[in-house]
Amino acid sequence: MKAKALLTTLMTTLCLSANAQTVVWELKPTTYNDISRLGRNLYVVKHNGKVGLINSDGTIVAPIDNDQIGDLYEHKALVTRTDGHGERVAGILTDDGVYHGFATSYYTLNGQKFYSDGLLSVADERGNLGYIDDYGKAVVGFEGKYSRIKPFTEGFAAVMKNKKYVLIDKDGNEAKFMYGGNGIGPAIGGCTNVYQGKAYVYDEFGGADRSYYLYDAKAKSRLEKTGRIKNTATDYLYCYQSVTGRTKEVPFKKMVVKAGQVGLSPVTNSGLYGYEESGKTVLPAQLSAATPFEDNLAIVTLNGQIGILKYIPGNGFVATPQNGQLTFMEGNKVDCAFTLLSPSVWRDKAVDVKMRDEKGNIVALVKKSDNNYSFTLNLQGSCKKQFEVAVFAEGLKLFEGPVAYSFTMKERPKVETTKEGKNGKNIEDEKNKKVEKICPTCGKKISECPYQGVH
Repeated sequence: MKAKALLTTLMTTLCLSANAQTVVWELKPTTYNDISRLGRNLYVVKHNGKVGLINSDGTIVAPIDNDQIGDLYEHKALVTRTDGHGERVAGILTDDGVYHGFATSYYTLNGQKFYSDGLLSVADERGNLGYIDDYGKAVVGFEGKYSRIKPFTEGFAAVMKNKKYVLIDKDGNEAKFMYGGNGIGPAIGGCTNVYQGKAYVYDEFGGADRSYYLYDAKAKSRLEKTGRIKNTATDYLYCYQSVTGRTKEVPFKKMVVKAGQVGLSPVTNSGLYGYEESGKTVLPAQLSAATPFEDNLAIVTLNGQIGILKYIPGNGFVATPQNGQLTFMEGNKVDCAFTLLSPSVWRDKAVDVKMRDEKGNIVALVKKSDNNYSFTLNLQGSCKKQFEVAVFAEGLKLFEGPVAYSFTMKERPKVETTKEGKNGKNIEDEKNKKVEKICPTCGKKISECPYQGVH
């Protein structure tokens, strides 16, 4: 029977362990003011008014000293900070969660804080204008010859050189315009950016009736005179709104959080959050804020600090009495013991195990081995008691569960004192009875010797 009971207990323990779970810190609580998920293994963090990017384990992706992470255009968002020269581009973040930090300082231009046609219009520390690529490397310009520049579109950009606009390609080569009677050269007055392969060129010397021409940027053909453009308001890419239908507003897109595999959602208890699965506690309620697990990671707030928890499936804490039915002798102390099975992820880490009785009093525990604990009780009689075992580590209460015992007290046998000895004879009479002498001549007792011992 004992072997069967032991096997049943062992099987129950193994089943509980197989169905239990636990959590560990992926990122221990920090002093960050906020952490928000941006994508798989990528998080935006805020601290003292600054913003940056980290991986789930806290590795810095973009330094947390930036002022802003912008919205997306052409799948890129600018990460910027302000210094003595202006708004510096610290790097870019792509919509697939890749960050490129810039080694050289370049600064944004008003109305052009976005990549267009793969290049970004910027100024360097000296104020020279030019264009950089996705890695912050100079591509065109920065010699100081451009006083104004516009974003690239369809391989060309309108830039002002010597007080006149010209079209340049990505190698910095200028497009040459051929006027009907004015020969070949740059635009006399100005030009727009390229839209659907063509740019508008106008002659400022024509006054109110200045002439407008179309330049085919691909064919590089002779300018074709076109009708006068009445509405010369330009869109955000510096083409005529009346032609493109675009407005001045840049069609930025918000960075969309990429959904991962969603797991456990937090549950509340007395205003605090914890996690359960199939009715079993994975983490006791203790968090002031918590998100669902996504890709096995959740952002939580504990004691006013924000961290990231990692969910570990199929492994948890289990507390089991080594003997749930104990018998003791009246007046003796009772020695109890229980086994605490720990998840493998916590076995090599320092944990604190505590026990409380039904009144909430701490019960002193003695650790016998890695998994075994004992405690001693003073009991007044037979009873049943349940205790709560709790496990703490790294600021978390990882486990809380009951261990129950049934105690049976045996009375001590009474010690009877009597004056009667064997056969009901009086013990005192036995003690007082004198030993009869033997006759030295005949060897008989004196009372049996006819001569009373004198021959």
